[in-house]
Order: sequence, then structure tokens, then C-alpha cells
Amino acid sequence: MKPATTFAVLLSVLTASWFGLGLIRGSSPTYDEPVLLAAGYTDLVFGRYRLNAMDHPPLAEMWAALPLLRLSLDRFASHPAWRDAAVYHYGDLFLYHNRVASDRILGAARTWNLVTLTLLVAVALVPWARRLDGAAGAWGAAAALAFCVPWFSNAALVTTDAASAALFFAACAAFAVPERTWRSYLLGGAAVGAALAAKFNMILLPPLIGFALAADRRRDEVRGPRFMRAWISAAAALAVAAAAYRFSRFELYFAGLTATLTRLSEGRSSYLLGAHSSTGRLWYFPAAVLVKTPLPLLLVGGWGLWRALRKPRAQAAWLVVPPCGYLIAALTSKTQIGYRHVLPLYPFLCLWAGVGAADLWRGGTRGRVVAALAAVWLAASVGVRHPRHLAYFNELAGGRGELWLSDSNLDWGQDLPALSRELAARGSPVVVLAYFGSGDPAAYGVRYVPLGVVANVERAGNASLAAGAPAWLAVSETNLVGTYYRDPEMFGWLKSRTPAAVPGGSIWLYDLSGDAEGRSRLAALLAASGRPGDAAALRGAPPPVWRGGPRNAYNPPHVLSR
Repeated sequence: MKPATTFAVLLSVLTASWFGLGLIRGSSPTYDEPVLLAAGYTDLVFGRYRLNAMDHPPLAEMWAALPLLRLSLDRFASHPAWRDAAVYHYGDLFLYHNRVASDRILGAARTWNLVTLTLLVAVALVPWARRLDGAAGAWGAAAALAFCVPWFSNAALVTTDAASAALFFAACAAFAVPERTWRSYLLGGAAVGAALAAKFNMILLPPLIGFALAADRRRDEVRGPRFMRAWISAAAALAVAAAAYRFSRFELYFAGLTATLTRLSEGRSSYLLGAHSSTGRLWYFPAAVLVKTPLPLLLVGGWGLWRALRKPRAQAAWLVVPPCGYLIAALTSKTQIGYRHVLPLYPFLCLWAGVGAADLWRGGTRGRVVAALAAVWLAASVGVRHPRHLAYFNELAGGRGELWLSDSNLDWGQDLPALSRELAARGSPVVVLAYFGSGDPAAYGVRYVPLGVVANVERAGNASLAAGAPAWLAVSETNLVGTYYRDPEMFGWLKSRTPAAVPGGSIWLYDLSGDAEGRSRLAALLAASGRPGDAAALRGAPPPVWRGGPRNAYNPPHVLSR
């Protein structure tokens, strides 16, 4: 790379990483992070692929866990959670009961993911944009990546989404070079294999690469029949994917893929604009992208996509076929719980933004003014919401993201530290907590009574309500809209009430102390959940004498499994 290109890459990575580090420092684990991190670590040290092989291939998990090898962590190999492959219980044990603090464990893995995956995307993105549209295209694409909230807010987490998206883009970049050589086919095939070993949805990548090659229709530097090039790439992909399973356990890939496809065909409860569905909607992902992506990035990227269609066929094929083909496939999915499932689109959006920015820059003074204003708007839109990037919504949402989406789009269990700080500022009262996520509220100093917790791990609470004490209720947004409740209106009565605060942007905190009706409704829910003493305290009566029974029932009948 030329020095200017290298500088653009580094500046992009540093800026995106700075934003991502703010998220990392201030957030508790998202729903699946303890599981994915524990699975990756145990895959590295044991090589048995015991915990999560039916949900995800191992490469992204192992990559995130690499920096943990120097921490000498407990492995809990004799614990029942390991022996029984109880993935969420083992993940909770691994993160919160290890010899190293949970923040250090999670922070090391998240930071490693953020920096390395963003670097991979930038190294593929900026030179590609420069080949397409010179220095203006390179700097436009670099700026787009630096402020691409969907990218760095997901790359800063221990998930399989960002790794697979980065490898998806890297594979396309390897094949899109102007003069393909045997090295291009080997690198492209290796990137495809790594993507397959990172997430099962990457099974879409090989046919998309094939379609783009067919649409490309240009000669390259490699002599010999086309099928030989395909075999070279396929062999490289197979070798890399098998290596992630240490070759001897490669059959787990096909078993996991089958299990995942079966599970996905069953659907998952999702929420969009006040409506619930378990079968999917064609407009879910377009709507999510529309409100979760910074508007200037969408506008400049959209203009760049239009301009890309007018480029030579060999260039346009790689700019359009893989991302648009992936989106079309995603539209039919029955599992719609987050726009992160279309994360592979975002490096391409940054590339389109580079094309759009370059076109504006070539348009004279007026075009350059528009490009500059778009850059300022992008930086301001992202900066004013720092570090609440998981809860980011653009101006179209009108500041009411909870009306649009739930789950990983907004509320992924990340805001326990923000809730703890808010409660501490109010005297650290005991709070009734309807939490969605796998974090341990007690680990962040929250004194709570559980109600309708969706966690996959038992959270029995660490406090009780006292008669006459203030009545505080904290509800995660996913639970507030009833995404995983049998009765989605379980907390519907809160719609007419204004929260005292919204810590982190995903947990609604209500003061019901002077609200007799609200206390009565909350008491009824606590009683139905096996907390009669706390219900009596809310009603102002002395607690009943306990006569046995399930005092701290986990996931009462109104809670669906996730």
C-alpha cells in the first residue's frame, strides 16, 4: 500500500476503535458473550468443541479467546456445568467465578476483536476504494468505516457476526483485484474457508462468489481451464475450514450446519414497530437498516451504489452481487432478532460511500460542500451518542428506538453498569428487575428482586422489598415490549407512565412509590412469580410467614424460552 493509503487505514482503525472502546468499558456482557467466550477458550485449550458446536463453528470464538491464553484462567473441567455441557451455566461460571475479574476477561477479548477485525476490513476496504476512485474514494471509504456504528458496535463484542462479516468482505476483495493470479485464488479460497468456519450463515458465500465471478466475465493472469482455478480455491477453503476443527473433528461442521438450519426454519419471536412475529417479515431487515444506520452514510452510500452500477462490469459485479445477494437471502429468514444478521452489508456500504464521496468530490465546489457537510453530520450523529452505540438509532427513529425494534438491535443486556450508576445516584434502593441478558446484576452492585428475567441462567435475586420503602421497577426494553413473553402486554400498563430514567438507553427505570395502581400491578406480578413476601411489602402489609415452596421461581409461566 502507498503511504497515504496506509495512513487512511490506520486513522480509520484508530477512530473506530476509540468509539468501540467506549462501549467496551461501559457495558456488561451481551446475551451470548459468556457462552461464546467460554466455548472459544475451551476449544483452544481442550480441542473438544464441547460447548457450542451445534450453534456456531469454532473459528470466531477461538479467535476472540486468543488473548485469554496468557491469563491462566480456571477451566472448571470437573464442574457439572462442563460435564453436562450446560453452556449458559458454564459461561456464567467462566466469566463471573474465575480467578481473573470478569471485566478484564471480557475486555481483553472484546478489544482484540475490535482492533483486529476492523484492521482486516480496513486493509481490504481502503485499497479497493482507491483502485475504484483514487484518493477521494479511499478517504471516503476510510471515513465511512471510522464512523460506521453498526460495524464497530458489533466488532467490539465477542460474537460471530463481525468476524464472519469481515471474512466475507475480505474474500470478495481478494477475488475483485484487477489482475487475478494463483495467489488471488488461494487467498480468496482461504478467506471463504475461514468465513465458513466462523458462522454457519456463510454457507451463502461460495455461491455468491461463483455468481460474481460469472458476472465478472473478464480474463485474468491465470492460464489454464477455469475449473482448475475453482478447484484451487475450493481446496484452500476446505483446508482452512477443516483446520479450524483440527481436521479430526470436521464432521462437527456438517452436524452443526444441519442443526442450525433446522433451528432457523422454526423461527424466533421478533418485534418491529409494535408487532410481534415468529415467522419473519420481508421488510424487517430493510427497516432495521434504515433506522440503525447513520443517515449520511446511507445517503452517500446509496448514491455510491447507484454510481457503482455504471462502472465497468468487472468492477460492478463485486460491488453489487455479493452484498445484494446476501440481503435477498436474509429477507426470507424466519429468525429476525437483529440487524447484525446482515452485518456483511456494512463493509460494502462503506465501499459504496467511498464511491459516492469521490463522485461528489469530482463535482466541483458544490459537490465538495455536500461531501463535507455529510462528513460533519456523520461525525456529529455518532459522536453525540457515544458510548451508547448498541442503542444507536438515527434521526428517522425520532429518538424512540424502542418503538421500532428490540433484542440485539437495542437491548442485549449491556446496560447493567449504567443501571448500577443510576441507582447509586438515587441512594442504591432495592429494585424489581425484569432483566433481559446473561449478565449478573449482583456483580455490578445492583440490589434486586427478579421478575420475568430472561437469562438462560437462574437469577434468584440478592435482596427483598421492605414495606414502606420506595418502589423501583427496572425493565429491559426487550421485556418492556414483550418480545419473549407469552403475554406481550405483561408490562403494557407502563406505556402510560414516564420513566424516571433510561440507563444506557436500554433499561427503563420507573419510580412507582407514589403510584398506587402501579404498585398494585407490580405486586400482582411478583405474587404470580413466587414472591409473595415482596408483593405484600409493595402493598404495605407485613410479609407473610413462609411455609415452604418455590420462593424464587425462575422464569415464571409467562416467560417463553429464547
